[in-house]
Amino acid sequence: MVLGDSASLILRFLRVQQWYKNFVIFLALLFTKNLFNPPLLITTAWGFFALCLVSSAYYILNDIWDLPEDRLHPEKKNRPLTSGQISMRTAWAASLLCALSGLLLAGWLSGLFFVFVALLLVSGVVYTLGIRNVAVLDIHVIAFNFLLRAVSGAILIDVAVSPWLVFSIFFVALFLAAGKRESDLRFLEEKSHDKNVLAHLSSAKRKVYSVYTHPLLQSYVTLLAGVILFTYALYTFMEHNKPYPYMMATLPFVSFMVLRYLTFVFSGSPIARKTELVFTDKPMVTALVAWAASAYILLAHLY
Repeated sequence: MVLGDSASLILRFLRVQQWYKNFVIFLALLFTKNLFNPPLLITTAWGFFALCLVSSAYYILNDIWDLPEDRLHPEKKNRPLTSGQISMRTAWAASLLCALSGLLLAGWLSGLFFVFVALLLVSGVVYTLGIRNVAVLDIHVIAFNFLLRAVSGAILIDVAVSPWLVFSIFFVALFLAAGKRESDLRFLEEKSHDKNVLAHLSSAKRKVYSVYTHPLLQSYVTLLAGVILFTYALYTFMEHNKPYPYMMATLPFVSFMVLRYLTFVFSGSPIARKTELVFTDKPMVTALVAWAASAYILLAHLY
């Protein structure tokens, strides 16, 4: 029981539930018909692990930097570092160890991949230390970090990726980030009767919430939903139009996922605030699997 509790504590401390973001590194395999190529799959899996280590490094740094404010947050106050289950010294050591391990692994895999992973680490640190408090720029940096993850997958296996697909990934990440901001704002306002939450909102490190409003953020996600569908449609038509644009058959799955997430945002669902919960939504998971399977089958057998 003690061992299980310790393992759970470590996993929460590393924010393993956030590692799903690094799965975008496998998109290069999917869209270049290499998903079942064992050597490339193994290489990408190692790359995924390198991204996870670096991600945990700046997640821990984020917890260290936000410690006073997170103690006022109704949920973040229960995190391992915030609640005192992990010491500050251990947190600094773990962050440094994760960063160095991730960079060493990335360098072992590929010199250029190392550059992308290092850039992700720097971007994550800079975001934590200040950029997240600059409205609009904050969500763009989040989207840029997703883009780094996705493109690093192509770099790692030395393949080219369509610019339209790259644009689609960027706008999906921007869409998710804007939706999370809207849901976070809604959650904090609902808890505004708590004086600790009011102090959290007024913190200098949370001043971005004085700029964002519900109408503004809702207009962002609505606009980005259309942009995602437009750029992905262009990808399916511009990149795969010979002999016929069969890939356009995957559009309904994408439109369903976009509109369902839009529903989460406007309905106040916790899934919009904690995106990892999307994997508990059966319709969304079904659509995601159907999209990936149909895309792979079409690419592998018709092009």
